Amino acid sequence: MKTYFLPAGLIISLLVSLLIPEPGIFLKELGVIPLCVVVIFFVNGYQTELKELPRDRSFVYALAVTTFICLIISPLLGLLTANFLQLGLGLTLGLLVKSAVPSTLSTCIVMTKLAGGRGNWALMMTVIINIIGVFSIPFMLEITASENISFSIDPLVLLQKLILLVLCPFIAGYLIKKLGLFSPQHPFLTYLPSTMVIVAVWLSLSASAEILYQISINSLGKIVLATIILHFGLMLMAMVAAKMLPIDTGAQVAMALTASQKTLPVAVSILASFDQPVGDAVLFCVMFHFFQLFADAALLPKLKRYYQL
Repeated sequence: MKTYFLPAGLIISLLVSLLIPEPGIFLKELGVIPLCVVVIFFVNGYQTELKELPRDRSFVYALAVTTFICLIISPLLGLLTANFLQLGLGLTLGLLVKSAVPSTLSTCIVMTKLAGGRGNWALMMTVIINIIGVFSIPFMLEITASENISFSIDPLVLLQKLILLVLCPFIAGYLIKKLGLFSPQHPFLTYLPSTMVIVAVWLSLSASAEILYQISINSLGKIVLATIILHFGLMLMAMVAAKMLPIDTGAQVAMALTASQKTLPVAVSILASFDQPVGDAVLFCVMFHFFQLFADAALLPKLKRYYQL
């Protein structure tokens, strides 16, 4: 059930936002989306175990390369892809934001384990890359988006918002865990972040329902093509780079998935912070998330055979 909870919830949120947008618009205007983001990263911090941090030098090499691909190369590849496909302003914004955000905190860890890779490497790389991403995203977006969207992005303002919405709740959750109030693996905590993602997507899409009705089949095709280029382009770069490092095949799997899988909560929180009609940008991020989930799930057996795991 956990595997299908988020995808099913995202589909339902899309349908509800198109059919009955008014409740979502009302809740968005009340400021519910930032609260959802805070809850997501508080729980992520509460569930993080830093004792799993690998101590060997090879992990540091892998982390540095994966971070560079995920946070520096990825936004530049996103910009090239947007220019190549001639996307509209909204879809361009969605692609640039999605390409700038860090790795997804849960999916790539689970899939790394399912592929026979080093789950603890994927976990710690993802946590560290998400923390670094708070500081890299505003400035990479200023570079890639300044000439490609209809409004300006102040990197310092965005940095402040990301610190308040992502970094501070994450640190607070990690520190409060020390009190031992309840298990980090409690079923309620297991589903709470996904639920908050679904709610945030629902509210964002509801506020731009009219824009969503105007999305053409051609635009949907471009979203899929852009997702393929970005996701598998990053994965291929990570696989090639991993071959050059002194790491085993399990670590190479962790690098490939961590560098290429992009988080949805951070992307939605960034788009919500712009206070603009960004329904098509949110739709891009949601479709990217769906595609990477199903594509990588189908790819796992091939990864295991390729790395002989």
